[in-house]
Amino acid sequence: MASSQWSLVGEGEIFIGPRSGGPLRAVGQVKEFKIDVSEETKEMKNYQGGGGLADQVSWISKIDASLNFLSLSAKNLAMAMRGEITALVAGAVTKAHTAYAGGFLPLEGIGPRAVTVTVDPPAWSDTTAKVIGDIVKPTAGTHFYKATAAGNTGGTEPASWPTDGSTVTDGTVTWMDMGTMLLVAGNFETKSAGIFIPEDSAKIAVTGTPVEVSYTKTAGTIIQALVNAAGEYRVFFSGTNLAREGQPLAVDLYRVKFSPPKDLSFIGDDFAGLTLTGSVLKDDTRSGFKISSFCAIKMAEE
Repeated sequence: MASSQWSLVGEGEIFIGPRSGGPLRAVGQVKEFKIDVSEETKEMKNYQGGGGLADQVSWISKIDASLNFLSLSAKNLAMAMRGEITALVAGAVTKAHTAYAGGFLPLEGIGPRAVTVTVDPPAWSDTTAKVIGDIVKPTAGTHFYKATAAGNTGGTEPASWPTDGSTVTDGTVTWMDMGTMLLVAGNFETKSAGIFIPEDSAKIAVTGTPVEVSYTKTAGTIIQALVNAAGEYRVFFSGTNLAREGQPLAVDLYRVKFSPPKDLSFIGDDFAGLTLTGSVLKDDTRSGFKISSFCAIKMAEE
């Protein structure tokens, strides 16, 4: 005797593609997939006594779909954020920046490797006004120098620049040796997308110091968020009903327009999720007697 109980515990895969055509791609782990049907009702009160309603009419006002993604792939994020995906090509980069003590310096790309940071002061020039804190590099050598007394540089470059942390007089300017222009380990920290300069840095000023940063960026993907109009998608669930001994189950939403996510957590104690809600719209290409223009649900009954 066939069971009269039709419980539903579904699991399976979600495939999404442009409604205009093309492949339906697998979107990975989806924790929850559901549809919500809203009804609008008009009621006529019974005015002839006894209370209650004399008549009522109702119709479906809206159908929404909700998907909770646990796979935050670049394609899923771009779909959710109405973004555009571009390739991030690995390669060597050398670029001038201004670094600040106690500050983070973002770099191009992601995952910088083999990072070198070099202080990049202006070259020494004759008869030039300098203020306390200005830095300079001599014509030769690997050290740089900071002005500890303001004034004007001399007509000729000092014949000897100290490399022991001491000072040299140049015209009316006093320069102090700041060590090598190349920052060594401990002078900066390499992060996932840039470098951080410690607040107590002896070489990088709080007010900013020109530097040259060389590194190799890792290959990856860039998602430029909110650059596209809302697209329309077909959503297809291909799964099984565990409560019916794994019988096949499918749901086909013909035309879905997603809203941007209300929130997207990048820091948390659990796996991040991405919830997308969208309106299920009428698909005029689906027509016929008792043929839905919105969705179809298929299930085996063996």
